[in-house]
Amino acid sequence: MGLLDRLLRRRVPDGEGVPLAPALAAHRAAQAGRDPRALLDACAFVVLDTELTGFDPRRHALVSIGAVRLSGLEILPGQSFYSLVRPQGDVPRDASLVHRLTAAGLEEAPGEAEVLERFLHFLGDAIIVGHHVDLDMGFLNAASRRRLGGPLEAPCIDTLRLAMAFEEKRLAAGGRAGEAESLDYTLPALCRRFGLPQFAAHDARADALAAAYLFVYLARKSARGRPLGLDGLWRAGRAWWR
Repeated sequence: MGLLDRLLRRRVPDGEGVPLAPALAAHRAAQAGRDPRALLDACAFVVLDTELTGFDPRRHALVSIGAVRLSGLEILPGQSFYSLVRPQGDVPRDASLVHRLTAAGLEEAPGEAEVLERFLHFLGDAIIVGHHVDLDMGFLNAASRRRLGGPLEAPCIDTLRLAMAFEEKRLAAGGRAGEAESLDYTLPALCRRFGLPQFAAHDARADALAAAYLFVYLARKSARGRPLGLDGLWRAGRAWWR
C-alpha cells in the first residue's frame, strides 16, 4: 500500500465506551471504496473551517463550523453548511475577540452531537479540504469520538501544504527557492497574493469559501491544463505531506 493509500485510509482510534452512532456508521459507509487515482473532476469536495475556544482539542471546543461543497473544481455556492455549536465550557475572552462569538450568544446553539450529525449528512462521500486542516480535524475528531463513538473517515487535503509546495516550486523556477520559507501563508495573505476574492477573516462561513477558492486555484495550477487525479495532487504537494 502506497503513502497516498495510507492517507486515504488513515484511521484514528474509535471512542472508548461510546456506541457507534448511526450517522457515523453511514458516514463511514459513504467514504468506503475510494479510488486514489480518480480524476479531480469526478470527485466531490467539502471545504470547511471551524471557529474554536482555543487550540487544544483536549481542553477547548468547537463554536462554529462552516463548509461549502465543490463538484470537481467547481464551487457550488448554493450548497453550503453553517452552524454555531454550543460549547460545554466557557468561551475565553481572547477567543471571543477573534471570532466575536460569546458564551451568552451560544446558549441557544445546538450541541456537538446534533451539529456533527448534520455535518456528516452534508459531507456525504466528499473529500475534506481545509487550510491548516489538521487543526480543524483534531477538534472534529475529538468531538466525534465523544459524541458519535469514533472519528471521521474522510481523507483530507491541506491547502496550506499545497500552497507551500506551489510557492517552493514557483520560486525555485526563478532561482529564488529560499524565499518560500519567508512568505506569509495565512489564508487572507494567500488570497491577496493570488488575486482571489477577499472575505472577512475568522468567520467559518467566509473562511471556508476563501479556502475553496484557494484550493481550486492551486489544484488548477498543479494540473497545468491536463486532467489531474488525486494521486497527482498528492505528488504536487508531496514535499509537505509526510
